[in-house]
Amino acid sequence: MFRWAIVLVASLWFAGVASAQPQPKKAIQGKTVKKSVTRPAKSSKQDSKKATSKKDSRSSKAKLAAKRGKKSKDAPWIPTKKTLSNSGNMPIGFSWPPTQPMLEAEKECEAKLDRSGVEWKAMDREGRIVKAVVIPGMTFGGIKYSNMWGSKGPFVMDCQLALALETIGPELAALGVREVKFGSLFRWSNVRSGGVTKPFLSRHGLGLAMDIGSFVDDTGREAVIVRDYQKDDQMLHAIEQLINANGNFRVVLTPKNDPISHKNHFHIEARANYISPELR
Repeated sequence: MFRWAIVLVASLWFAGVASAQPQPKKAIQGKTVKKSVTRPAKSSKQDSKKATSKKDSRSSKAKLAAKRGKKSKDAPWIPTKKTLSNSGNMPIGFSWPPTQPMLEAEKECEAKLDRSGVEWKAMDREGRIVKAVVIPGMTFGGIKYSNMWGSKGPFVMDCQLALALETIGPELAALGVREVKFGSLFRWSNVRSGGVTKPFLSRHGLGLAMDIGSFVDDTGREAVIVRDYQKDDQMLHAIEQLINANGNFRVVLTPKNDPISHKNHFHIEARANYISPELR
């Protein structure tokens, strides 16, 4: 009897120890217990790709807006109805549609081109060009003008700009210039200076402005504005002074007077006066 009591006590003790050990988890009522899964955060590469995609989308919208002549928040340089009605940057006597004095001023300009021996061809009006012309040879006053991006044209401009380039040609030649390389002529855009887009239609939209990237002298040396202007290139500074002193040009913007928006080119504008000759 005593022996059986010892066996019973030992059995109960071992049973208690076994119940205290951790048991493997089992399915509860036939259901599988799902493990908690922590999803990894999106990689910076994925975020960068998504941001690039959004940027490309905005760029495409801006290009489409520019093509349609509309303004978008990504293309603030496109003229709007408000900026088109703002006459703050317009020549004296300018109006739209062109008035009779404006048309007479253009006829006078054409006659001067003829007397100078400049070959020109009338073109359909673009933007707010009063009298659109192209100069087939793109030579003014003995100076050859070529597009710095390799475009062959045709390059549409107002007669007034063609005449201004013709009259300053001999003076440029006297400084040793034989070729001018330009970027844009007619461009449908607002004024941009000091890194800020202004609420005025640019004179590019009137066909009166030209952006110049470099000048080639009679030895074949090319003075590039973005590279050589800050190095005190004597020819570039002499050209700037010449244009400023010439009465046929309203303004020249350069890295000197607008180092943000015109650090890599000269922006020149022909002076246009559209009031009647007797009032000038």
